[in-house]
Amino acid sequence: MHILFAGGGTAGHINPALAVAGYIKERHPDAKISYIGTAQTLEARLVPEKGYDFYTIDVAGFQRKLTPQNIANNISAVKTAVTASKRCKDLLKELKPDIVVGTGGYVSGPVLKTAQKLGFKTAIHEQNAYPGITNKMLCSDVDRVMLAMKEAEKYLKINKKPYITGNPIRQELLNIDRETARKKL
Repeated sequence: MHILFAGGGTAGHINPALAVAGYIKERHPDAKISYIGTAQTLEARLVPEKGYDFYTIDVAGFQRKLTPQNIANNISAVKTAVTASKRCKDLLKELKPDIVVGTGGYVSGPVLKTAQKLGFKTAIHEQNAYPGITNKMLCSDVDRVMLAMKEAEKYLKINKKPYITGNPIRQELLNIDRETARKKL
């Protein structure tokens, strides 16, 4: 079994993917876990620290407030999106995952869209009660939608019933005793 995760920018997108990856590896030690993110954000450090294969694409988010600088940034983001799709296609053909799971953040958009076009199974997990833009865009086309909170469903245009999963928590957080946790804090 090979699972490819895509998501990033913030720990809120990365840590749920790492929690699920850890859960899978605990139950299926032979499972292959890979991750696609960007080189300049938090996932570039957190994912390799956990020992998972990490691949990068260059993507940029779109700015919603229209200022001259943001318009220039958005033009650059469109150009980057074209090259990101090509890189995603090459990576997906090379990696051949059994499923591609997006956990949000703009990096997951081109990865999951390309995976869908190539016929890979896809899923997203939304961690918030109010979904992010990328997951809103992806939710109607993926094979599975997982939500941390039922409330998020009303903001999404989903073709099938979502799975309410809660937010995945890394095993090391579940296994820590109160005194050790207090010392770490």
